[in-house]
Formats: sequence, C-alpha cells, structure tokens
Amino acid sequence: MPTFEYGDFATWTATAVAVASAFLSYIALKKTEKQQEEATRQASLSTALTEKQHHLQLREWTDQYFTSVRSWGEDMSLAISEAAHIIEHPELNGDHKRPVLIKLSALIDTGRWYFPNQWADDYGTHKEPAYRGVRQKVLDCAVAVYEVLDQLESIPFDHAKLEISMARREFISLIQEVLDPRKREQEIKKILLEFEISDRLRSAP
Repeated sequence: MPTFEYGDFATWTATAVAVASAFLSYIALKKTEKQQEEATRQASLSTALTEKQHHLQLREWTDQYFTSVRSWGEDMSLAISEAAHIIEHPELNGDHKRPVLIKLSALIDTGRWYFPNQWADDYGTHKEPAYRGVRQKVLDCAVAVYEVLDQLESIPFDHAKLEISMARREFISLIQEVLDPRKREQEIKKILLEFEISDRLRSAP
C-alpha cells in the first residue's frame, strides 16, 4: 500500500495553494478588467451624452437667434408695408409718415445686431464699431425704403412705387434665405431625433 511522506503532502499542499492563488488572481484580474471595461463604457457614454447636450444647447441658442430674427423681420416687413401704403395714398403723406420713418430707423439699427456690417476691419474704421464696414444687403433694402419715404415729395410717384416694390421683394427673399423654412423643418426633425437618441443613451444599462 503506497504511503505519502510529509514532504509529498507539503508539496501537494503548496501546489494546491499556488493553483488556488492563481485561480483567485485570475478571477480578480477578470473582475478588474470587467470593471475597467464598464468604467470605460460609462466614460464613453458620459462623453457622448455631454456632447449631445452641448449640441442641443447650441441648437437651442440657434433657435432663439432665428426666433429673434423672424420677429425682427416681421416688424420690418410691417414697416415696409406701411411705407408702401403711404406711397399708394398720398393723403397719408404727412403725420402718418413720421412714425413709419421712426420705426424704420429703429429697425435698421436693431437689424445691425443680427446682420452686422461686413469687412469692419477694412472700411469705416474711424466710425463706431457697429457702423464700421459694409452694410449687408438685407439692411440695404430697409435703408432704401427709408430714403424713398423720407424724400417722397421730391421723387416721382412711379419711381417711388417701383423702388419700394423692389426693396420689399428683395427683403422678403433675403429674409427667407436666412430663415429657410424648408431647412428649419428638417432641423426640427433632426433635433427631435437627437432628443430620442439622448433618451436612449440615458436609459441604457
């Protein structure tokens, strides 16, 4: 009958301990790797959510800007319509004209907030910052309407009517290009889709 010496028992015990230790180390390593993978996934998820949030905040700011431009454009369109109405009805050329001129002047100035002059570093550098550079076309239309209405007494009726009509049509066209309702509709769909994606990311396990 075989017998086991003390040395054999000690060897087997040491081997068993080593195997157990290696197994536990392997388990610990796998657990650590899994934790690291989870941490990496969570960090990536957090980064993605942060980027989405920043992107949506930027879009929100953009939407607010376009809302302000649309409101300004509506006020300007109304003022231009009032100017055209005065030209069509000479009997209104008097007390009715001054309030429209004041309104046009104010809208031209506030329009610079949304459509600042271009090439401000090259032209009119001696002027105040808001008036340096070259005025954008959308404001040129408003200025043209103001000048025609202001000098209405010295301008032939047909010429004044034509100038107002041309300025009005160009203004509406330029504002539509800026607001681009067709593109805005597509942007709204994209925003809604991104909100849906963000919600999915937040609820992901």
